[in-house]
Amino acid sequence: MSALSPSVSFTINVCNTDAPFLEPTLRHMMRALNYPFTERLVAYDPGKQEGKYTQRIQGSQHDIENILQRLLEDKIIDRVDVIPWSGHEQNRILYKYFGTEKVDLKDFSGAPIYQYLYALDRCTGDYVFHADSDMLFHRSGNGSWIADGIELFQQEPSVIVTCPRAGPPLAKTWLEKLTGRSFERPLPTKWRRVDFTSTRYFLMDMAKLKICLPLMQAKSGEPLEKSLTYTFREKDFEQWNLTAYTYWTIHPWRHDENYIRYLPDLIWAVENNIYPFCRTGYQWDMRTEGKLINEWLKVLHKHGHALD
Repeated sequence: MSALSPSVSFTINVCNTDAPFLEPTLRHMMRALNYPFTERLVAYDPGKQEGKYTQRIQGSQHDIENILQRLLEDKIIDRVDVIPWSGHEQNRILYKYFGTEKVDLKDFSGAPIYQYLYALDRCTGDYVFHADSDMLFHRSGNGSWIADGIELFQQEPSVIVTCPRAGPPLAKTWLEKLTGRSFERPLPTKWRRVDFTSTRYFLMDMAKLKICLPLMQAKSGEPLEKSLTYTFREKDFEQWNLTAYTYWTIHPWRHDENYIRYLPDLIWAVENNIYPFCRTGYQWDMRTEGKLINEWLKVLHKHGHALD
């Protein structure tokens, strides 16, 4: 990048439950995103998980520390910040982003609020790409959707967040399920406006976020993504997503034994635009629990993978 190029930070949040899938997933992200980030940061919370996160396969602090050390040594990431739980730091972050210290540190389900904002606060880039530690990304060709997103930010003053397409093509009608073919017509525009900002993954314009502060909550205890969505709407900012399948992303529904066992093959499938067109669940979710793994194994077997 030239000296005048905008700086982009990469950040993910990590906890001990991520140990079974973190290393191959993060190495995959760097290949798939294909962007020269000015910094690649990990915000690590070694504390005990709460709510829905206690149901996941548990790792250990020792496992995570070893994984992060390997990633640092291989220059996959540049820095690990251990999330501080001091009252002073919590209050500083909450006041900076919400204008008050009276905000829950986690939402009603145990999902992070303070941790996400702390990770965001550690970034120095003009733009920040954030992803959950389990996200998988596909790209076709040698480009990067992040470069497209920055161009969009610069052309459209109202756009504060952008993302790639959510999930590969999925059979939706009875005819598509019967024929195994998509009859979806390409949208006439490269970008489309969406009404919700998810914290699973996003590229954010940090100068525009600063304008939006303090964030507002529609309801106490709500997830951070709802606060972002509500604030952006109230401040007349928008999220636009790519419409083509040149870039897409998918999220594992469960980090179950099937998912962990076949993760290298599933990553290969996503990187190579391989997926079951007829499959269960939402377009953006990868279902692997129980017999649902067979939907993915069928296409993997067809391409010589997951044959054990």
